This record gives sequence, C-alpha cells and structure tokens, in this order.
Amino acid sequence: MKKYISFFLLCGMLGLVSCKKTNPLVVDPNMPDPFTRYDNSSSTLDHQIYQVYTSTGIPLLYNDTLTKTPFNRLNIGYHLTSLDSLVTFRLSKSTDDKLAAVAFIRDQIIPALGTKLKPYSIFIVDSVFTYSISYYGKTKVMLTTYQGLNTVVIGKIGQIRSMIPDSIKTYKRDIFKSILSGSLASQTSLLTNFYAVSAAYYNKAVYGPTLTSYYLPYLPEEAYGMLAPNGVTPSVYYVLPSQATDVSQYLNVMLVLSASDFAAKYGNYPLVMTKYALLKQALISLGFTFPQ
Repeated sequence: MKKYISFFLLCGMLGLVSCKKTNPLVVDPNMPDPFTRYDNSSSTLDHQIYQVYTSTGIPLLYNDTLTKTPFNRLNIGYHLTSLDSLVTFRLSKSTDDKLAAVAFIRDQIIPALGTKLKPYSIFIVDSVFTYSISYYGKTKVMLTTYQGLNTVVIGKIGQIRSMIPDSIKTYKRDIFKSILSGSLASQTSLLTNFYAVSAAYYNKAVYGPTLTSYYLPYLPEEAYGMLAPNGVTPSVYYVLPSQATDVSQYLNVMLVLSASDFAAKYGNYPLVMTKYALLKQALISLGFTFPQ
C-alpha cells in the first residue's frame, strides 16, 4: 500500500514541477496585424489596395493567406454564434477582374458606409457558395456576398466589367444588405417601431372577404404594411411573413428604388410608407448613405 501511496505522491510532485516550468501565454504587442496591407509599387493591384487601406482603413483581400511568416489564414466560416463549415469560395485568377472589383468597392460601396458600418475587411473572390441540405442530398447555392466574423466576402467579381446598370443596382443591393442586416441584428432596438406597425399581422393567414378567428380579410400585402415578394400578391390565399422576412423584403426594395420611385409605387399604402420612413431612419442612424 505504501508503495502505491509513494507512487501517487511522486506523480503529484512531478505535476507541480511541470506546471511551474510552463510559462503563461503572452500576446506579443509587436506582432503585426495580419490584415495590415503594405504597398507594392511593382503591382498595380497591391498599390491600389494599399491606397484604399490608407484612406479608409479597410483591408481588401484577394487571397485567404493573410501572412506567410507567421502563417495566418482567413477562415470565412467563423461567426459569433456558429461555424458554417459548408461555405466555400473560389479565388479569382484574373488580375483585371480584381482591379475592377477594387475600383467598384472603392467608388460605389465604401462611400455609402459610415464608421459603424465599415467591415473589418473585404474579401473579393470569383465565387462564394454554400449548400442546402435536404432529404435528397446537398444542393449548391450560389451567393453574391457572405458575412463572416471578420470579413465580408464578395463574389462574382468576374461579372463586374460586363454588368448593365440594373445588374449593378442589384449587385450593390446584395452587398449592402449583407452588411446592414448584420448591423441591424446586433442592434434590435432600432427596429422596434418598424415591427410595431405590423405587429398584429405577422405570420397570419389571409383569405376570404371578412375577418375571422383564423383569417385576415384578403387584401394585398401592402395593406398590412408588408411588401409582396417580387411585387406579386398570391391569389385567393397567402400567409404574411415573419419579422425577419419583412425586413429582408423592405431592404430588397429600398436598396434599389430611389425615394421618389418608392413613393410612386407604394404611396397609396400608409402602413408601407410609415415603415419605409422608420427603416430608412434606422439605416441612416447606422451611418448608411442612400444612393441619390
């Protein structure tokens, strides 16, 4: 018995000694930020990225290797609450496409973003996609943009140079929507008044000529303060959206139409115009500048 006791005491002493010899982890204050961009006068692309970085503080990335010594790699799947292991990207091989993306982001995206909205970094890629999982297997879902923890991924940069004006509008909308949705999600109080306008209608079924305990009277979504998807109200029966879908649908339209065009289309629906003003003010308070 004494032999076993001595053995355990010896193990305990060795453990204490080994703990004393282990130095605590210390963050080196001289370790450079891997997202820092440096000038490279021999590369037009790197030089333009450096100019954007020095003027805005936003690193534009076209490679997921941030630094080689020490090795740091960008992981776009990290989130505050989860890890999306399905999101995938393909790097662009075209310098011309990357130059077009840098100019587009510099001139048409960043100027609309105030200090609170500026992303930690922007990662430009040829494509970004994820997968929808169902009983039948995985289905590839192409994305325009993807919001990670420390970067906003912007895909389809190979299409920028050939985009027509309407395509540019929807491309910008998708990028802005990704950035704005994340900010709104972290500051839910900004949407309290917006939600209150249609609070009695969310997720309710619409059918028939009169109000019943099961259905709201059949009217266009706009009469209830919602925006019909693609501007088309289903005939006979439909279900009004949730709060999250409501905001998403408003962003889809508000980030494409001018204020005058929005009023021309929805001016006859008081609830819609009220919610438009409330959401617009919320976005402005975040530092977003609406295109003229």
